[in-house]
Amino acid sequence: MSETADGKTQEKRRRILEAARFLVLRNGLRGTTMEAIARETGIAKPTLYAQFADKDAIFVGIVDTIMDDLLAAYDSGMAGDGDIPERVGAALAGQYVVLARTLAGSPHAGELMSEHKRVGVRFRDKDLRAEAEIGAELRAAGVGEPELLTRVVCAAAYGIAFKITDEAQMVAGIKLMCRRLIEPELH
Repeated sequence: MSETADGKTQEKRRRILEAARFLVLRNGLRGTTMEAIARETGIAKPTLYAQFADKDAIFVGIVDTIMDDLLAAYDSGMAGDGDIPERVGAALAGQYVVLARTLAGSPHAGELMSEHKRVGVRFRDKDLRAEAEIGAELRAAGVGEPELLTRVVCAAAYGIAFKITDEAQMVAGIKLMCRRLIEPELH
């Protein structure tokens, strides 16, 4: 396949996933059909099926795109300036901001979050990667029980993200929690 053809295929896949993401957020996963995705994208159904075998494959593609965004936000926070509590707080808050913005305004957010079981391995791998990195940072800083503290911090961030709906308050809450839990352990 030529580079131009490959570029066109990738662009087509991007357009399909963008249209499918819009429809899934508006209509829910159950309320979105392959026919509707083809129509929204402006392509024929056979062209759609040439790119994706079924709706589950499209959903996995949407999740992969979101996962890339979550990891980029997490990585940006961990690579940022500041001490360990500040960077961990920025990393965890950043990924939840991406998720909140992705689902914002969708009446089907609950349905979509429950569908993560289909792609749970991807979320688990992301979480395990984050926990390993945070644990390594805490261990290097001499924190006692770095793995336990990491699990507590990550679980608390998850709870804050899903209980506080205002984005600014959610970010502030996650950062405050990280500061209050991690900082005392650094001394």
